[in-house]
Formats: sequence, structure tokens, C-alpha cells
Amino acid sequence: MSKQYRQWVKEYQDQAWTVARYILKDEQEAEDATQEAFVKLWNKQDQIDPERIRPWLMKVTRNGCLDRLRRRRVNVEFDESYMAGEEVSGPMQGAAATETGVWLKRAIAGLKEPYRSLVVLRDVNQHSYEEVAGMLELNLAQVKTYLHRARKQLREQLAEVRP
Repeated sequence: MSKQYRQWVKEYQDQAWTVARYILKDEQEAEDATQEAFVKLWNKQDQIDPERIRPWLMKVTRNGCLDRLRRRRVNVEFDESYMAGEEVSGPMQGAAATETGVWLKRAIAGLKEPYRSLVVLRDVNQHSYEEVAGMLELNLAQVKTYLHRARKQLREQLAEVRP
């Protein structure tokens, strides 16, 4: 295994797994999807610009998850068990222990695609707008518009749960 590939795994595995977990709502399936994405990276590492590895990997992870959802052919309902014992880092770290944090995770999980992926990639994983556009094959205007709509839905849901 190349030193560079090991570095990519170390650097991006948590981000890829977070994307997969939010989309699939199942820890084991998220692990499988993440592993499949890294296998694809291994097979194509010589063909990908090293500067574009992260967006490429997130796109492949998301697309693999969407393929898994299509194969299920069932409506995926929110499952609270996927949040049990979750360790969260980054911008969600402070909110994770609060009721608002629990609500926010549920609300994000309840968003339809591509809104859920946009929120996870941009707000949770903190990818740039340009990276998100590339990963989701959207133009920058679409990313901003859809993200605005997703955040509006989240705000409306928060307003409903606040006393």
C-alpha cells in the first residue's frame, strides 16, 4: 500500500463515513459504502489529480450510497439508533450534547436529497461551495439555492420545536 494512499485514508475516512452515515442512516452499511469508495480510490489513484482527491472521494461515496438506497427500493425512515453513542467533531461538536443537537441530527436525516447531502457536505464537513458543486455535479448557483432551501426547512422545523 502506498504511503500517499495511507495518508488519504487517514485524512478522509471520517469525512467519507459521515457522509455515508447521514445518507444511509445505518452504521454498518455506511462502513461498507465507505470501504467501497476507498477501494475505488485505490484502483484509480493514478488517474486522479491529487489536488482533487477529497472532492472525488466524497462524490464517489455519495453516489455509492445513493445506489444502495435505490437498491433497497423502500422508503428509508429515520432510525434513532444510528445516533447512539455517536462521537461528533468539528462544528457539530458543541451542539452534539444538547437537545438542539439531537433535533438537528434528526432534522438533517429527514431532509430529502440533494438537500441532506448539501447540508452534510457544506455545513457538517465544511467543504467549500465549489467542492460541493463538483461532488454533486451541480453548478454553484444550484448549490447555493438548494442549500438556502435546506437551511430554511431546518429553521422552520426548529421554530416548531422551540417553546
